[in-house]
Amino acid sequence: MRLIEARILVETQCISFVEFYGDKPRYAILSHTWESHQEVTYQDCNLESSKLKTGYEKIRKTCELALGDGLDYAWIDTCCIDKSSSAELTEAINSMFLWYQEASVCYVYLVDKFEGSTLGDCRWFSRGWTLQELIAPKFMTFFNNSWDCIGSKNSLMSQLTVITPIDPDILRHNAPISSACIAKRLSWAAGRKTTRVEDMAYCLLGICNIHMPMLYGEGKTAFRRLQEEIIRSTYDLSLLAWTPPVSSDVLEEEYCGFLAESVNHFASCSEMYSVTDSLMDEGEISVSNKGLRLMARVCVLDYSDQGYRYVLKLDCMAPGFEGDFLTIPMRKVGPNTFVRAHSRGESGYSFHLETASWGESAFYTVTLLTAMPSLTVRSPLSVARGSDLISYSRFTLVSIELPPDISIIYAVETPVKFWDAEDRAFFGPHGSYQNWGAFVLETNTLFICFWHKEDIEWTFKASLLDMSRPEVYNLWKDLFLSAEQLGYQQMIVQYMLNNIEDEMESSVETHLKNKKIALSFKVWRAESQNLCSGPRWRVVFSRTSFVRDSSSESEGE
Repeated sequence: MRLIEARILVETQCISFVEFYGDKPRYAILSHTWESHQEVTYQDCNLESSKLKTGYEKIRKTCELALGDGLDYAWIDTCCIDKSSSAELTEAINSMFLWYQEASVCYVYLVDKFEGSTLGDCRWFSRGWTLQELIAPKFMTFFNNSWDCIGSKNSLMSQLTVITPIDPDILRHNAPISSACIAKRLSWAAGRKTTRVEDMAYCLLGICNIHMPMLYGEGKTAFRRLQEEIIRSTYDLSLLAWTPPVSSDVLEEEYCGFLAESVNHFASCSEMYSVTDSLMDEGEISVSNKGLRLMARVCVLDYSDQGYRYVLKLDCMAPGFEGDFLTIPMRKVGPNTFVRAHSRGESGYSFHLETASWGESAFYTVTLLTAMPSLTVRSPLSVARGSDLISYSRFTLVSIELPPDISIIYAVETPVKFWDAEDRAFFGPHGSYQNWGAFVLETNTLFICFWHKEDIEWTFKASLLDMSRPEVYNLWKDLFLSAEQLGYQQMIVQYMLNNIEDEMESSVETHLKNKKIALSFKVWRAESQNLCSGPRWRVVFSRTSFVRDSSSESEGE
């Protein structure tokens, strides 16, 4: 760390530096907004022409104040960093939060604060870099344009908490910054600005406790890199809790990736809080070449007449919704692969979060896409199928249609990575050899189906089996526990079925709510360019109830 010798500057008008490695002396630090062409840099700090700039007066005044507070050294960002050295600049930016935190006192110079003007109108409160300079120091003194003291951090606290959304306990250092979830910390920066696009990410490194190299020229990619570094350091799903503003181009899309494009997308997260400890939570998250690989709680919400939708539980809440977790609506676009989707809770455009009182859920390892895939034509077969993301990512589809009083037992569909609860369908990607699916109905019935291509035609087979038979139960147990993990192909699963059942059965006698019924299904070929780019089958179930007078009542299609 390079510090200015305050006494030498005040007495000789010459800026002299001392380098410190490891232990540092007590020092004062300046927080201010830069003025165009008026700041004094490291290279020209002792030029005579520099002494005519207003930036030089800021350096001199800071050193004078430091001496008055019994401090022999001062640090100022304009002249204490050799910005011609990319290594030194990177080190300084990554260390800046700590340097402000360790300063004995921070002087805040408000160049546009005049007598009678409002504190909150000062440009200092709208800049990105000054956010950490407000949070990190414990002791701060604020000065107006004439260098008259207008108050300390403590004496101005009531105004500061109105001007900014930062918790008073964090500003007072009564609570660590880590007590605020990542989304809340990022919300403090929403609406602030920096001269360079990249700096809107770099100025948040200390606030997020992140270190990363500076790559000026990368533009908005810097904020994406920041989010990825946060993911590598902590399991805090509030990072995904952003909502694009009404003016965002994202709202015009049906789906989007899981990382925010701008810190402004976190503006609505200022009241959010985590309810779990990131170190103790059993969830895991990492960055992969496809997006985010995540082990987290995934659930399917029933919107009754609007159907089903996958949601990701965030382990965070917001005031006014105590007892309800925040969730992100999702759409399954591939094997355990999701994109962010519009909510079905309200009409309109929004990618807003939803609240849910958590019931049944399960931990799944899923991939969350952080960028939307390019819908390039994969083969001539795709030409006439449209560019819809869902149909693009699926080649085959088996749609399941059940009577309203019969349901699939929750979380028993297998392979679950090829089951879409929203469409109530099994799907097969291009080139898949795992073209099979199975689930258990609440009638204690196992349904299993297979589809494959013979020569130039596609063949579909399916069967219903009574789970009360031990051999059927054992088959199901093997499929549920092992098949997906071992990547069982369609031929292997069909061989396992043939060992206990010679023929495929489209009906079975079973019980529903203590009543004997005959459950059956029919299969139709029904293409859908919106759901898949290849063959699709509809499997329509119906049931027949047996009554005492031997008459029957048929229900279903």
